[in-house]
Order: sequence, then C-alpha cells, then structure tokens
Amino acid sequence: MQTEIQDLSTHYLDLPGEKGPVIFLHGWGAPVSLYQPVFDLLSQLGYRVVAFDMPGVGETQEPKIPLHLADYAAFTLALCEKLGVEQAVFIGHSHGGRVAISLLSDPDCPVKCQKAVLIDAAGVRPAPSVGKKLRQLSYKGLKVLGTSSFTAPLFGDLYTQERDKRASADYKAASPVMRQTMSNVLVDLTHLMPKITAQVLLVWGDQDADTPLAHGRIMEQHIPGAGLAMIQNAGHFCFLDNWGQFSAVLRAFL
Repeated sequence: MQTEIQDLSTHYLDLPGEKGPVIFLHGWGAPVSLYQPVFDLLSQLGYRVVAFDMPGVGETQEPKIPLHLADYAAFTLALCEKLGVEQAVFIGHSHGGRVAISLLSDPDCPVKCQKAVLIDAAGVRPAPSVGKKLRQLSYKGLKVLGTSSFTAPLFGDLYTQERDKRASADYKAASPVMRQTMSNVLVDLTHLMPKITAQVLLVWGDQDADTPLAHGRIMEQHIPGAGLAMIQNAGHFCFLDNWGQFSAVLRAFL
C-alpha cells in the first residue's frame, strides 16, 4: 500500500492481528520485502504488523534533502499517527535499531512501548584506537589535497582511490542525498540507552561483521535489564542465516 508521509510517497504494510501492533523498522537499504518471514511469524503469533520502506528505500520516495536520525524518528511517528498506533512493540534491525533506540529513549514519545527487539542493531561507535585516529588524520589531509583546486591535479586520483577503498557498498550505491544521510546518522547512541524503560531483547549474529557482537554486549550493559540472545553461525542478517534459532528466540520473547 502507498500513502503520503511528510510529502513523500511511502510504501507500507499493515497486516491485521488481534495483538500488537508491532512496528518493524528495517535496516539501511533493505526494503520490507526482505523481512517477510519475520512478518509471517508475527502474524502467526496474532500480532498486527506495521512495516514501511524508509525514505529512499524500496518503494518509498527519496527525500529531497539529507536526513538526520531525528527525521527518521519523526517520520516513523507520523506514520504511526496516520495509522492510529498509540502503543506498540518496536522491532528494529540494523539502522532500524538505531531509530528504535531514539524512540525508546524519549520519555515523551507519543507511541508507548513496553517490549522491544533490537536485531544486529546500529548505534554503537567505539572510541577509535590511536592508530585509527592517525589514519583518519592522514585521510583528512589527503582529502584536502585531493579536492583543492591547487593540489588536485597531483593528489586527486590518489584521494579518489582511497575514498572508494574506504567506502562501504551501501555508500557507493547511494545517491548524493542518501550518502549525506548515511553520514548524518552514523552517531553513537550509548548515552541514550540508559533512558530506555521498555523490556529489550537484543538478538545478534555471532559472526556479524557490520555491527559486531561486541556492540551487542555494549548495548546489553547500557540498556537496563536488556538480554542478549546470540544466534549461532549467523551474520548481520541473522534471521536469514539461522531462521530456526532466530524464530524460536523471537517466539519465546513475544
């Protein structure tokens, strides 16, 4: 289904159920169609499932200007208001987990939540090592040399090569607006986590290379009462890699 949220044509699902609803927040660049097995399980458990493609993903229109994390939270709340959602279970994967943390930590959030599930969630940025800081400084210097009209003829190609080597596949595939958006939302949220009052289950692939298991352990330490379930032999999309264990964990929690 399509509706208009904040002047953007937005694709969403609203699957009926006697319980819930569940608000599902997807990962960066991963449209809601990827999560259909999760939605089917939630429907089997009797939950109403509300999921939507975030701006610039799937069948939802790309924003005209770069977004920040607060914009994603506001967009989610605008959809909830339109669909009459005042209380829900939040489930967020990767970037969707980052959005969920923003909402869960806000004591004035109009959508109340008593339970939440964060799957391989983003939101932790460990302090860089001394070596990494030096590499970052070196790269910033190269960027100045590679983009200056005076030195670009000498250093432009070297800077472009280093930039492309550092960039993730998601970043390379994104439009300029979404690239800036990605840079805007890469923030550390550990200071917000102690404010979360909902019962939170953290579900993590033990082989996750994008948001490592260590990030899950940090969230477990910072979110009051949170529990961490480790999915064996699974990466960043742990629900695809080990559906049997993932579905059993989710079913037990809900």
